[in-house]
Amino acid sequence: MPSGVEWAFRFASETCRSPVAAVSRWKWLSGRKAAGCIPIYVPEEVLHAAGMLPVTIWGNEFPPSPYGGVPPFVCSVAAGVVSAIRSGNWGEIDAWIFPSTCDTFQNAFEALFPPEDGRSRFPFVFPATADTHGAAEYMLDRVEAFREWAGEVSGRAVSEGALERSIRVYNENRRIFALLEERMTESPGSFSGMEFLTLSRAGMILPKEGHTEILRAALSRQGDASGNVRAKMFVTGIMATPSVMEAMDAAGAAIVGNDLALGHRYYSGSPEEEGDMPLSLARRHLRRDPCSTLHGSVRPRIEEVLRNVARSGADRLLLLRMRQCEPEAGDIPDIASASRDRGIPFLCLDVDLHAEERASAKVRIEAFVEMGE
Repeated sequence: MPSGVEWAFRFASETCRSPVAAVSRWKWLSGRKAAGCIPIYVPEEVLHAAGMLPVTIWGNEFPPSPYGGVPPFVCSVAAGVVSAIRSGNWGEIDAWIFPSTCDTFQNAFEALFPPEDGRSRFPFVFPATADTHGAAEYMLDRVEAFREWAGEVSGRAVSEGALERSIRVYNENRRIFALLEERMTESPGSFSGMEFLTLSRAGMILPKEGHTEILRAALSRQGDASGNVRAKMFVTGIMATPSVMEAMDAAGAAIVGNDLALGHRYYSGSPEEEGDMPLSLARRHLRRDPCSTLHGSVRPRIEEVLRNVARSGADRLLLLRMRQCEPEAGDIPDIASASRDRGIPFLCLDVDLHAEERASAKVRIEAFVEMGE
């Protein structure tokens, strides 16, 4: 019999390898619907309260499809999502949510579906900035509209009590994930980059109750791998690919902090568990950490990243830039300049979900680790 730790990583890995199978299994067992969430700021608690399974789609779940119509100028996340939807690979998804985190998804959510695809879609448009007059009222209105839509799609009205219970479930998951990140900071190398990526990604496919149990099991692992660590890395950007994480692990680079969208940015921030639940979700969104795809100017984002670098004890800063992601690309010159001013070694590494870059990532990350040794 495998130990709890072995079970946790085996189950999480299998979920990441076969996300459609995991969703299909859940639907068969529960008899309920699944909702596809474009990354990453959907208030999933509403879907959970409606009895649905929120599934965050990253665009690398399937090999690139030859299906036409994918614009050549979009990032590989958007290209992968569009390709998978148009190719019919996500037939297990019953409805879709498109947050306005980038122009591609904000403007194309209606056009990317074939005419015969009648699945319901919700365009979740966020306020442009958190401090604009009326932003809170607008965000609350969107949450309430989303709540009504989720009830209609699922056939299960989202009551205040159900929403409160779902918020508690999600907050517990965030609390346990924060413990994972704390362990990685306090004991560099306690979890490899690939393990972190696997645990993080699995939580965007599985129901949160199950993912919380997986995290608890993973955290029960004992041991200290700090003796094998050559560099302590803070990683920022949209997401890491397996090839990047494998290269970091092979080079002896331990992740001690991150604000990845497929990572800390997804799991951070908890809404209040008392009072008006929709208002609590609206406030959570407006209080999020600075993000180039959301509200706020570039300077607060950079200052927050550098504060977190110092807090984590990292000795290097790695920015994983998704090719052709305009919001993230705009941050690069300022992050590079600010890092240089503070004497922090900085590397910007381009990633593409559908390009083979294993050799390039290995060489560049190995050289980055050797800096200052």
